Amino acid sequence: MRKSSPVYREGNMIHIFKYKTISRILSDHQNFSSQFRDLLGEEMAAMLNEKTTPSILLLDPPLHTTLRSLVGSAFTPRSIELFEPRIRELARMLVHAIVEKENSDVVSDLSYQLPIRVISEMLGVPESDSEIFRDWSDKLATSLGRGPDIETQYDMADYFYKKIDRNSNGNNLISRLSTVEMDGRKLSDKEIAGFAILLLVAGNETTTNLITNAILSLYDHPEIYDDMRKTPSIIPGVVEETLRYRSPVQSTRRYSKIDTEIGGEEILKNDILALYLGSANRDEEVFEDGESFNPYRKEKRHMAFGQGIHFCLGAPLARLEARIALEEFSKAVPGFEIEKPSPDDRIDSDIMYGFRKLNLKVNRS
Repeated sequence: MRKSSPVYREGNMIHIFKYKTISRILSDHQNFSSQFRDLLGEEMAAMLNEKTTPSILLLDPPLHTTLRSLVGSAFTPRSIELFEPRIRELARMLVHAIVEKENSDVVSDLSYQLPIRVISEMLGVPESDSEIFRDWSDKLATSLGRGPDIETQYDMADYFYKKIDRNSNGNNLISRLSTVEMDGRKLSDKEIAGFAILLLVAGNETTTNLITNAILSLYDHPEIYDDMRKTPSIIPGVVEETLRYRSPVQSTRRYSKIDTEIGGEEILKNDILALYLGSANRDEEVFEDGESFNPYRKEKRHMAFGQGIHFCLGAPLARLEARIALEEFSKAVPGFEIEKPSPDDRIDSDIMYGFRKLNLKVNRS
């Protein structure tokens, strides 16, 4: 499609595949909006708004700017660095359990466990609820691009309402959101619940897929895994190349607020733009030999975390968790084999890319 139909209309959906075109759209929030609730009928919008406000992913400035700055202080590189010792402790424990078992599902035993435990501790919710979190995350990931899963959003909102404490002095995110003031007012319960849902789902779903996709890519390229074990300093490059080559988020969407033209195609107001990040990340005009997994490549300007005002808030945390997971894995695992995943093992999503399970056997020598 990049070569033959880089901008392709299908009804009121415009599919877009080229890096430069996608970059321009993501950088122009004034003309290409994320506020999809504006397009919903009154009844559907009312149902969604009953228990949560839209997440910052679905907002434009000025409200997006205010809300993002509010929670952004918790996700600065410096604040994320403070979690490194705890992330390493968890990663080492999980990897050692995989080595002891020899045969494991790397998704359930590492890729999911590490980010869900970290984000649970950050939010101040019990690790014992991790399985219900996984069920909710899977359902919301499946619903992306297919219409809202109102029942799951209601269940999550009800869960987080019970965690809100306006008199709390705790140092977790929910406590801080419960007491912080914004523009002279405190956040409503709906706003707090919306934030918590976003952080829980985004905080584990994409990082789970990143770690899984990295291990699968290394299995496909054993020479790179050998290099990584000998030279751990290349691990950040492996993380970045995984983000490009097997992007955990394959696409995102905007809608046009104006009549315009993109790549020779007429765009009408309220047309939906499907932006294929996974395609952009392999665009031959930007990435030489883009179909190859090469952590040594010089060009690293992938769009796995998006671009513009909606650039992923949790990118520093995702990179840190993936780097530490691969460091501990490569130190403890001399070699490994992976059972080729079937199509049914892929997660069921039009937007996310990853696997529900990935069976791994540790080679001890």
